[in-house]
Amino acid sequence: MRHQVLGRLVGDTGDPTNLSMMLNSSFACRRGEFVRIRHREREEEEETDVLGRVLSLSRSNLLYNSGMGSSITDLELMPGARLTGENLFGKIDVVGYRDPVTGQIRIPRRPLDPGARVETVDYQFLSNFYQFDEQSSLHIGNLVGYDRGANIVPVYLDVNKLVTEHLAVLAMTGAGKSYTVGRIIERLVALHNGTVVVFDPHGEYGRALQGGQIRFGESTPEDDPRDAASLERIRELMKRLNEAGAGIAVYTPQNPSFRAKYAGANSELALQFDHFEMDDIAEILPGLTEPQQRVLDVAIRYWRHIQPEEPRDINRLRHLLGDGLEELQEWSELSASEAQALNSRSAAVASMKLARVLYEAQSFYSAAIAQPTNVHDITGRPADRKGRLVVVDLQGLSDTARQIIAALVSSEILKAASSKTDPIRPVFLVYEEGHNFAPANGQAVSHRIIRKIAGEGRKFGVGFAIISQRPSKLDPDVTSQCNTVIAMRLKNPDDQRFIARTSDMFSKADIDELPSLSTGEALICGRSILAPLLVKIGSKALVHGGESPAVLNVWGEFHD
Repeated sequence: MRHQVLGRLVGDTGDPTNLSMMLNSSFACRRGEFVRIRHREREEEEETDVLGRVLSLSRSNLLYNSGMGSSITDLELMPGARLTGENLFGKIDVVGYRDPVTGQIRIPRRPLDPGARVETVDYQFLSNFYQFDEQSSLHIGNLVGYDRGANIVPVYLDVNKLVTEHLAVLAMTGAGKSYTVGRIIERLVALHNGTVVVFDPHGEYGRALQGGQIRFGESTPEDDPRDAASLERIRELMKRLNEAGAGIAVYTPQNPSFRAKYAGANSELALQFDHFEMDDIAEILPGLTEPQQRVLDVAIRYWRHIQPEEPRDINRLRHLLGDGLEELQEWSELSASEAQALNSRSAAVASMKLARVLYEAQSFYSAAIAQPTNVHDITGRPADRKGRLVVVDLQGLSDTARQIIAALVSSEILKAASSKTDPIRPVFLVYEEGHNFAPANGQAVSHRIIRKIAGEGRKFGVGFAIISQRPSKLDPDVTSQCNTVIAMRLKNPDDQRFIARTSDMFSKADIDELPSLSTGEALICGRSILAPLLVKIGSKALVHGGESPAVLNVWGEFHD
């Protein structure tokens, strides 16, 4: 195919992120479109195509400039006369060229030739340029400007790098971040047979099983043939996985409202308190003094001593911190310092704080629950080849209770993943409203374990996604560990500065483009994608629960 010439490079071509071109016509190209420029990196090499993206366009005319003022109305032109003095310029950000040896995309290190032709690209060129192995990659959507009709260019993310090297999805409310995460999740589970655990503060993801049955959304007319086929396959696989005892599972606190919501298809969380280390316990019971921690530590040890078989009833521990304190004080294995520390005041304070946590979280094992929650049942073992989406529905709970549950479940998962004798399947954790689970100020029960997973999870097959509409309120140490970033519409300057500060994957031009993105459009950067791309996110198969209600339909009309 012969490529149309749009214009030529002008000025200094040394900065590949800020090339200038003079356009042949105001209709030559539009902002966001891709262009190609012929380039030779070394003298002995052949020319190759460098791909670029049009960042901005400027158009001015000497006859219509701000200095003319109202006098322009006095200007008379002959009928049919053509205006002269038109200036048409564009700014180009270089994506790179494919190395002929390695196939990797590289940024030119030699300046491009001033005066080089800037030409159009077709969808076939882009498809070849961004080619991925579909077996090991996830179709996230299509290139903006090439997302419908005959010229669709699909965009893929490398699953291994996406899952194990962590993901951040950052966007203001209503930009489509939960929808984007939902598309990623269902494809990881159904098409790649993965295990995903979602901590869902508002019950959005749980809507896919609301009423006890899998609920699918409707395909939109704009779905491309590739997407339509995959959505149908996801529906089929989700049904088969559920029939096989996997697929979608919802875990909730022990509250009757959840049983009603899921028609009894949910599983109630029954975490075993004695499974947690003192570091975990100190997090969920903040403010314990050293004597109070010592009393609690002794009580847990004695609890395990008198009841060697699991599971252990949490109410028995509460008894030892109250009416059973004398029994605890008479334990023969106590050291002198421990016996001295077992005073009723310290025990009462520890018991009160424990009772508050149990009441808020409603997620611990007691004799009233038939079976304790087993992390291996949640995630499966490596030999279990069944994909599963596990939604931990935290709707209606306090922020503290949400953090407690997320912290303890995450801790159990990381511990099981690192087991040398009985590991779990690799798992992808999703923290919705991530600024509440890993805030910049560190004041969250779940903060420590998320930072630990960010630093250590990869080697045990535990990755995570953190989603937030306020990136500036996230812990920068956590987001800096995310090697894939999906940024959607963001207008807050603090959030834009945070992204620029914590991730070197975004250029200034990328940051400047974030406020103008449409709903469902995303700028994706990182190790799971060959180069930064502007993507129109594709459709979901499962029903989406993040939409705002149509208030006028609910309000209706007044009838006297």
